[in-house]
Amino acid sequence: MKAMKRSRKMLPSARRISRREFAVRAGLGMTAIAVAGNRVLAQDTPRSSLALARNPDRGTALREALDLLGDIHYGGKDIYLKANFTSADPFPATTHPETLRLVAGLLRERHCGKLVLVERSSMGSTRDVWEALGIPSLARELGIELLALDELGADHWRKEPLPDSNWKAGVEVPKFLDRECCLIQICNLKTHRFGAIFSASLKNSVGLVAKYGLLNAGYNYMKELHDSPHQGAMIADLNLAYEPKLIVMDAMKVFVNGGPESGELAAPEVVLASADRAAIDAAGVALLRLHQTGSGQPLSWRTVYELEQLKRAVELNLGAASGAEIRFLTANIENFRLASQIEAILQEVPKKPGGQAAARSDLQ
Repeated sequence: MKAMKRSRKMLPSARRISRREFAVRAGLGMTAIAVAGNRVLAQDTPRSSLALARNPDRGTALREALDLLGDIHYGGKDIYLKANFTSADPFPATTHPETLRLVAGLLRERHCGKLVLVERSSMGSTRDVWEALGIPSLARELGIELLALDELGADHWRKEPLPDSNWKAGVEVPKFLDRECCLIQICNLKTHRFGAIFSASLKNSVGLVAKYGLLNAGYNYMKELHDSPHQGAMIADLNLAYEPKLIVMDAMKVFVNGGPESGELAAPEVVLASADRAAIDAAGVALLRLHQTGSGQPLSWRTVYELEQLKRAVELNLGAASGAEIRFLTANIENFRLASQIEAILQEVPKKPGGQAAARSDLQ
């Protein structure tokens, strides 16, 4: 496929990277042999590409992140968009309307077919949440179809058994959610004051699961989730039901404490993009830690991969298991430095009281 050529705007303070710096960036995080958990990583270890773009202009950051991933062409294929409209609260609790507009435009530039926005809100009916946020009028303007999952009948759902998971009897997901489905996530980044600890792409997948069973009539799947002491693991488990083709994380603003509907704000002015849920969520957690102001938050006293969502995601082979398995893509030296800071956080290992590094299994 013919690569798309586009000029890239750079920050006023940015300079072009030297050949030596480019070589360093291309090998970011790679040593001859690196150890991650119990896995030995050689130089040829497959790694997940993760684009990082920091810019105060949302449109510039989004375009740069997608351009960094290279030639993306959808060949007229219809796309389901899973944004974050769990409640009627404004960004960063939910997807910023301008992000939806910009992503839709960028996907159409890449020759997608029909765009269908799907959601199952958790704080009220999906249709009411959309109305409160002005999404129906925006969707009409953009030519995006709306599909409220909580309005679908039983014949539109299928059972996903999730054997050996933390779910008692699996979950129910829409029938369109199969391996051939082209689903793209637009997720936010925030702390979560309940059992999830943080909310990013893995957590955004909860909005694809039925709240009340239609095949298992009346069963409350969300009550099972929220009552469990292993909520983080259950969030990772349900991601086995599908595989997104692309994830776009809008971290222009984030909640660094509180959440999911309100909290202490920070403004990283960052967009991340990847097809790897574990990689993008791990990088997101590291970004939150860079912007947290206190030491009392749950994210500050655990290493990234000790967090239950990510620990379980790694066990399920949903994506990168360490920073060494992530290839950061950046357009300028300032963004390269930010990626280096994130990778350093990802490479942290737990320590025993005596200061010796050790694997820990006591934190969930």
